[in-house]
Amino acid sequence: MAMRRDAAVEVSRLLAEDSAALQLETLSDWGGLERLLTRPRIQKPGLALSGFVKHVYADRLQVLGLTEVDYLLSIGETEARAGLEAYCKRKLAAMALTRGLEPPPPLMELAREHGIPVLRTPLMTSSFISRVTRRLEELLSPRANIHGVLVDVLGVGLLLIGRSGVGKSEAALDLVLRGHRLVADDVVEVMIRPPDTIWGAATQLHQHHMEIRGMGILNITHLFGVAAVRDNKKIEVVVELSDLHEDDYDRLGTENNNWPILGVDIPLVRIPLRAGRNISSLIEVVARNQILKFRGIDSAREFQEKIATHIAMTTGTATPSDAPEEASPRQVSGQITGLVSLGEVE
Repeated sequence: MAMRRDAAVEVSRLLAEDSAALQLETLSDWGGLERLLTRPRIQKPGLALSGFVKHVYADRLQVLGLTEVDYLLSIGETEARAGLEAYCKRKLAAMALTRGLEPPPPLMELAREHGIPVLRTPLMTSSFISRVTRRLEELLSPRANIHGVLVDVLGVGLLLIGRSGVGKSEAALDLVLRGHRLVADDVVEVMIRPPDTIWGAATQLHQHHMEIRGMGILNITHLFGVAAVRDNKKIEVVVELSDLHEDDYDRLGTENNNWPILGVDIPLVRIPLRAGRNISSLIEVVARNQILKFRGIDSAREFQEKIATHIAMTTGTATPSDAPEEASPRQVSGQITGLVSLGEVE
């Protein structure tokens, strides 16, 4: 998994089709859209319009709202031009006006002189700042491509991983037939969304398609409708499908295994493959069990505590209140070496 990070984004990306939610248009006709934005945070000029430009960051998008435009119109043109001259000399990446406001003439003249692109959106300032910050975070965040399949099962994002040919796509197709949703097949593009969540999506070329051995490429949207796919999903559990030996996986379900993605630990569940096992049903149960964990219910640990308490009471080694909460069956009794069923405790 090779990580890449876009250290800078051209201003033109904010005008692309995938940034349509910003509703930006270009007011300037002198180019400059190749200028770079390197930070997701925007900047409101404030005092910079009066000439105090010490803390103006040229690599941020400059957002001018009603307050800034009214200020420029309320002062004399000579004073406005003096403040804007110092402001524009900072080699700004771009300026964006909100609320569909008309730019004051001195602003457009000096922007042209310094080659600064001027954009405009009909959105309210607060809404635009929220959207453009989120969009820049997406464009500038670390990314990587992972070999796997990402599905949305009962609202839980499951990333299926395993060796090539292990049956990830077939399991995902069976989940789609059960009413769940495909996000990405074969190549999953992952990224960090602040502060520490991992989201996955398909690459533009593979979006909504799936490869099934013996059948070729399938368009899931055409086969099952738009409700069978989604564009992206937060990854909440990694499910590894593998040929594990008997002692290679957690039979109790109490081990906290994680799989790091871009430095963020994601819960890992290993499902051993055996002939006749219904893998898609097991994957669905993983999602249901994760929903319970979101609600503070951990069935495996509750069962473990019940066994530990029962053993302590029957052997007289401790009272129920003294039984260790996190003790495993191996820790409670040296005679217990594996999965303890209720029928084995007398």
